[in-house]
Amino acid sequence: MTTALALAQALQQAGGTVTIHDPQAVATAVIRNPEFDYTDDLPASLDGADLVVLATEWPEYGQADPGVLVGRPAAPLLVDCRTTLDPEPWRTAGWTVQQLGRPGK
Repeated sequence: MTTALALAQALQQAGGTVTIHDPQAVATAVIRNPEFDYTDDLPASLDGADLVVLATEWPEYGQADPGVLVGRPAAPLLVDCRTTLDPEPWRTAGWTVQQLGRPGK
């Protein structure tokens, strides 16, 4: 199991509802871990979320428009586990961004 899926499993075991988006690995992950919800639609994956966790380094996430996405989750709180995003555009768009190994703002 990948680190990202292990994190998803821990969140689910703690009572969270987990929806996974991955631009490359959904087809494989759904076979190995059918207990999660999956989507190929990044904006839809954020709908109603209390927390958004970025646990992969795909460039699609760095290219995403945070201004378009900010209204999708219930709370625009993003934890960037890979520290791959430039946090300033996300913060400017209204997100609270926490990156592992960096002080929060």
